[in-house]
Amino acid sequence: MARLPAIDPGQLSTDDKAILDKIVAVRPGAATGGPFAILMHRPKLADRAAALEDYFRESGSTLSGADRELIVLATVRETGARYPWVRHEIRAAEEGVRPEALEIVRAQGSTEKLTERERAFVDLARELVRTHGLSDEQFNRALKTLGEDTLIEAVALAGHYTLVSFIANGFAIAPPDGARSF
Repeated sequence: MARLPAIDPGQLSTDDKAILDKIVAVRPGAATGGPFAILMHRPKLADRAAALEDYFRESGSTLSGADRELIVLATVRETGARYPWVRHEIRAAEEGVRPEALEIVRAQGSTEKLTERERAFVDLARELVRTHGLSDEQFNRALKTLGEDTLIEAVALAGHYTLVSFIANGFAIAPPDGARSF
């Protein structure tokens, strides 16, 4: 249950219903729960948020599915957003995120045992959320490890998931009953 009810698809205009249909095609259940159920109160905003998120799922992104999900999990863990954690923990397993990496992120543990690439993503997301920026040291390490294009995408994805986290937290979107989060 969230602080606002999901919109009634029958009350949407034809254009807004088309937006909802496009969102639900990629995110089953988005009409009835989660951040997009809230965003659909403002369909054009939902459409633009979905378009940014969809960019990272398409082949044009430099991020692999595992990269993407690790960044998402690190970001939503730092923001304390349980609903997106639960949804993306499932996707992370499907995309091949190492279970050890997932558990380090869940516990907010040391990134010492992560691969260099995993560490770059997790440390980047943590520092962005905690300090609202990147130190020169963190920036240079991430740039060296990831390259410019991937660094830009990683920062943008972390930023997008702060939006998702703020919606989940601000509208009190709870994870499904019985779901394990952190």
